[in-house]
This record gives sequence, C-alpha cells and structure tokens, in this order.
Amino acid sequence: MNLRGCGTALVTPFRHDGAVDEAALRELVAWQVESGIDFLVPCGTTGETPTLSRKEWMRVVELTVEVAAGRVPIVAGATSNCTREAIEKARVLSDRAGVDAILTASPYYNKPTQEGQFQHFRAIAQAVKKPLILYNVPGRTGANIEPVTLARLAHIRNIIGVKEASGNLTQIVEVFNAVPAGFQVFSGDDAVTLPVISLGGAGIISVVSNEIPHEMAEMTRAALNNDWETARRLHRKYLPLMQANFLESNPIPVKAALAMMGKIREVYRLPLVRMKEDTRAKLEKSLIAAGLEVKAAEPPPPRRPRPAAATQIPAAAALPSAAAAAPQVEAEVAAGDDGNIAPAVVEGRAEISAASPGPIAEGMGETTSSAVQEEAASIAVAEEGPAAAPPVPETQAAPAAQAAPAVQAPPEPLRFFLYESWQSGPHKLVLHRSTCGACRNGTGHPTGSDEAHARWHGPYTTVQEARETSRSLNNILIRSECKCVGKG
Repeated sequence: MNLRGCGTALVTPFRHDGAVDEAALRELVAWQVESGIDFLVPCGTTGETPTLSRKEWMRVVELTVEVAAGRVPIVAGATSNCTREAIEKARVLSDRAGVDAILTASPYYNKPTQEGQFQHFRAIAQAVKKPLILYNVPGRTGANIEPVTLARLAHIRNIIGVKEASGNLTQIVEVFNAVPAGFQVFSGDDAVTLPVISLGGAGIISVVSNEIPHEMAEMTRAALNNDWETARRLHRKYLPLMQANFLESNPIPVKAALAMMGKIREVYRLPLVRMKEDTRAKLEKSLIAAGLEVKAAEPPPPRRPRPAAATQIPAAAALPSAAAAAPQVEAEVAAGDDGNIAPAVVEGRAEISAASPGPIAEGMGETTSSAVQEEAASIAVAEEGPAAAPPVPETQAAPAAQAAPAVQAPPEPLRFFLYESWQSGPHKLVLHRSTCGACRNGTGHPTGSDEAHARWHGPYTTVQEARETSRSLNNILIRSECKCVGKG
C-alpha cells in the first residue's frame, strides 16, 4: 500500500452522558471523505484514545470503516507501553476488514532505550500481516526514535513508514538520509508539512484537517505535485489556524473548534478540560480569519452545589444499590464540570455490582445493563438541567426547631453577574444583581431564554468590575443592564 497525501487524525466525539457520540462521529467521517481527504486515522492521540475502553476503541474504528466504505484508506491507532498489549491490539486491527494499516507509537512512560524500541516495534511487526506506520512523538512519550534506529526498523518488511512529530527538522532531514527510498515519512505537525514534503515526505497526518479537510488536502496535493505557489499560498492562509490548534494540549483546541463549527459537542474526558477563555477567544478569531463559519458554542455544564450528605456513605452499607449509587456517580461526574465526563465511573459501578455477593448480584445480565443506562441517563439530565436545588421551606422544620428562638443568618454579600444569550441573532449581555429574581446568584434563566444558548459570567464583587468585564468580552453586540442594578 502506498499512502500519500493528507490524513486526518480524527477526534472522538462524546455525548454529555460520557458515551461515544456515534451519530456525530458518523457525520464527521462522512464530511471528511466528501471533502476529499486522502485517508483517515481513528484512535490516535487526537482521538483521546488513552481514555477509551477496549470496546469503545474498537467501536470507533468500526464506525470509521463502515462510513468510509472503502472510499479512503483507514490507518487505525494501536499503541500501548506494554509490548504484549500493543501486539494484542495490533492483531485485532490486522484481522479487521477495512483497516488498511496500523499506526503505533513509541512506548510511553517506560522510556525504553533505542534497542528496547527496536525490539518493541519488531515484535509488533512480526505478529501481524498488515502494514505498520510508526509514530515518533517524544514530546508525549518521552522516547525519541532516533534516525539510526528508524533505519533498522525500515528494513522490516511490513514497517512501511513513520509519522515524524519530533519537532526537530534537523532530525527529520537525517531520517530521509537514513531510511530506504520507498520508506514513507509523514509530517506529524501541520505547520511543517511543506518542509517535510520538500525533503521527499509522503504527506501529513493532520490535526487541523478535522476543521479544514478540503483545504489541507488541497495544500498537500499541491506540494506533492510540485505546485509550490499554490501550496505556499494555502500554507500562509491557514498557518495561524494550524498554530491555534496547539494553544493548549491537543485535542482540546480542535474539539473546541469543531464545537464552534457545530460539528460536535465540546465534551472531553479527564484529565483534559475545556479551554481557558483567553485561548478560546484566540482560537475563535483564527477560525473566523480562516473563513470558517463559527456558530454559537455550547456553554459549559452549570456548576452544581453538592450537599455534604450526598457524598457520605454510611459505614454499614457495604455495597450501594443501583438507586443509591446514582447520586454518588453524579457527584463524581460533577467534579469534572469543565465539559468533562468520566464514563468509567458508571462502568465501575456495574463491575462492582456484578462481582459482589448478595441480592444485587442475583439476576444480573440485562438488569445490570439497564441500571447502568439509567444511571448514564440521569447524569446526562443533570448535565443539562438547572443548577441549584430549591431551599427547604422554613415551614418544614421540626417542631422543636420552630419553638427555638429564630437566629437570622447574616445576609449574603451583594454580587453581580453577566447573562450572555444567543438563542437567535447576535450575542446579548445583561448585567444583574445577585439578588435579582432572574439571576438567583447566577443560576436562574430569565423568561424567554434557552439555557442551551446562554451562560452566566461572574460573580463580580462590584458593579464597576462587572461593567469592565462586559466591555472586555468579545463578540457581544448588545449590552444592557437589568433594572435591578439601579436599585439602592
């Protein structure tokens, strides 16, 4: 197989309940193929593969193969820092029809020597029949594949190429001098695609092509066809966007960008979190400058106060029931409320229940699956629902408490919030006091608003601070103040 051109290192979209968003993935793959991308790379770094279960990893590959339907080659990722596990994953992909090649990175964390890396990759190659593309990304793995080692590996029959993401152009030059003529070298960094191709490279395995597949494929083909004028023109136009995709750790910016474009939900799995507002603004500016249509991004899930009692488990309860476990699951997910969901929490509950004795373990099977799905659904509702629970009315207090002298709590300090909404038309911003009925300390939703198209900013300690922040926020067309602000 002779891979050439631009391949997209696909993101893995997630739903708010933490599951893989299969519908969004299907649409993303179809759009990539229809846009003229040359090949697809599911389950690489950009796909948040370290957070995928084995079942999810295989499902992402299967969906990509299914939607691509043979129109473009599929190079699926299979990496582990345990050689035995890397071999097992590679064998699964080797047996899967529709997977044309396997991408496998250096063992991470272990920091093997050059000989250790050689033995690792050789063992994988000997265990499978399909072509291997090695992935050199020392910034993430802590292990660099040196040109001399790569030259040894290039003589193994089914090791056909390398994705070079060392960031070291001198080393990349040395790679071309070290490997055989037919060995394929792909750039692993969008910004150096043209230099790599000029040295004899086969193309790019790209991050930014998630957002601009047609443009990156066109630029890469132009360079491969020696149309350097076109290639340089496109490179100059899209270089700021290429750089913006690495303002924070990949794939945080690319998933944020795709969410702004309306392609996916902006949901990550820990330890990744949502972009900071300042870098988000820079990314959005780069998207607009590249001529991409930016839609109203989905706001982050509202922060929910967590009652202290909800996280306490009685010592006598050796194993929570499915109903009792749900609040604890929700509390654990709430800890990652920067757009993060950890579905392993739900899976872990099912595993504990299935393995434990007693009534919960009896008659599992479909019952367990149903309970897990109900828990996942409750999490999804919690992510999208109102933030604060209503206070308990004083009339529900115990009689003894009613008889006791009333002790008034000190009033909460006055604070200010900004309400941004974009349900239709331009973004609007309204300044509120925290005591306003429409604000409710930044948890309310004014009449006529849609919480899926709105977000609160704040709190701010003074009205001056809130007004200054209002003036500093980008993409706001209409700014106003609620009449509550003028009250004494």
